[in-house]
Amino acid sequence: MVDALIRVTARWGVDETVAAEFAATAATFASDVICTANGRHVNGKDAMSVMSLRARRDTPVRILVAGPDERDALHALSAILSASKCGALQYMQPRPQCTPAIAER
Repeated sequence: MVDALIRVTARWGVDETVAAEFAATAATFASDVICTANGRHVNGKDAMSVMSLRARRDTPVRILVAGPDERDALHALSAILSASKCGALQYMQPRPQCTPAIAER
């Protein structure tokens, strides 16, 4: 069993994009993943549970991993929460310019 205390560095905290990426990555490992933040303990392989942590920027999140590939899992999951651009890409993408279609009469 290994664990780490990771401070969320994403501008928007653990939003739906980060939670989905975290859960999808956790699901690729055989190890069990438990996340703790704000007094809540959740299954790290479930995106809705990870979102329910309500982890904002600078919130410490403890990741507890137990299983045959625990070290690899902890390394991959820690990288997701501590990535400086984590989850922010969807907000930083410029919106496409919409040109209204003018109907010919």
